[in-house]
Amino acid sequence: MNNYYVQNRVSLPEQHPNQTGENNILEPFLDVETVKHLKKKYIAEVQERLPMYFSADKRMKMQSLTEEQFQQQGLPKEIFWKMVEFNVSTKGGISFERLPAIGEHLDYLASEYITYKMRIERDFESEDQVAQLAKLDEIFGRGFTRMSNAFIDYVGAFFEKNEVVGESALMEQSIKGIYQYKLAKYGNFVLANPDYAFIKGTPDAWLERDSYFMGDILRLVIAKIDENRIKIKENPYTTLELNAVAAFYQAVQRRLANQKSTSVSEEQLGIELGFLGMKLEMLIQKDGVSPELASKMETAYVSFFNYKIEDINQRQEETKNNPYTRNREAFSELNREMVENWAKRLRNSLQEENPQQAFEATILSAYNVFQEKVQQVSKLERYQEQNDWKTFYEESPTNNYQVELPDAFCYNALIADWNKFISEIIVDLKMLFIKDKIKK
Repeated sequence: MNNYYVQNRVSLPEQHPNQTGENNILEPFLDVETVKHLKKKYIAEVQERLPMYFSADKRMKMQSLTEEQFQQQGLPKEIFWKMVEFNVSTKGGISFERLPAIGEHLDYLASEYITYKMRIERDFESEDQVAQLAKLDEIFGRGFTRMSNAFIDYVGAFFEKNEVVGESALMEQSIKGIYQYKLAKYGNFVLANPDYAFIKGTPDAWLERDSYFMGDILRLVIAKIDENRIKIKENPYTTLELNAVAAFYQAVQRRLANQKSTSVSEEQLGIELGFLGMKLEMLIQKDGVSPELASKMETAYVSFFNYKIEDINQRQEETKNNPYTRNREAFSELNREMVENWAKRLRNSLQEENPQQAFEATILSAYNVFQEKVQQVSKLERYQEQNDWKTFYEESPTNNYQVELPDAFCYNALIADWNKFISEIIVDLKMLFIKDKIKK
């Protein structure tokens, strides 16, 4: 991050007309009672948690103070930068599971940056202030770059590989724009509301140097501002749209990216690709996702769909021609039309009056067709009795810790996966499926 954010109080990026309503989005949403309640709870825990995130030297200074001195002098002004960087790496960093929550991570980074920036400007002067601000820029700049690169390396690269050229640059531009916007939002807010935590002139004023507390309160008091759909001028995507593309990528990786077995039948692959299509349908229909982005996501889906069939067919051919393969008749290319048929039918179940019933009926039909082929004593490896379909309606397999495997091809795992997706990404409870509602 460059010194622009330190040397200048950034102003809000320009928005499109009528995107943010008539009122300035920085109009305070200060919920006094909620803040006071949080403050009371925080102080009650302070004796246990406060010393733990300070340097050894700082802990000694704190422990030598009486309660009266503690309230009069406040916390030591030194900033424990190693712990700041640790928090930026853990809370500000982004894992595979958290990719669709990139907006929350950007929000954390921006609010924490402003919290420390205001603290430095209060407590330090001259060269000390310059040095502290430089350290702040270094740590948060590194954290932001690491998070942005992770998103681009995963999500952007997936779209690039699936015929949506130039997406990495557009996503990177959007992430930077949203972060700058959030920095300005929080910066302007604390200027307009310097006592947003309601502690100045009170016995709790010592909390002003507690960046954990001040950061938590800062995010709380303006949490009601729904900015996910705000379209920033010259920014390709909104936060909501970045969340959507990340959720789609996550769905691909969770169930299909590593599916490379030659024993996968047309029915199974069709159902799994159709299940991905259902998630895509929910994402592109989500309010706030532009038609342009929806089209790109559809393109990526079709490209990945074709890749999966071609990849498994290639493995069929390689196994068939392997000199060590005894029964070469067991391997042959998938019937593309069959795969497409099952995928289309499952995706279209969302258009029915009772989506879950249509979903269940389609899967049961695929299951029965597969069983018929097994009973016909097919020579193909993928139509033998020992197959994923054999245990499809049984309990979900678990790992050594008795945790259900989310990517297993079975009824319960599909229902659990769908409900997790609906609850966390779509947030439309009427689309939840009832587990064990319809069985074979």
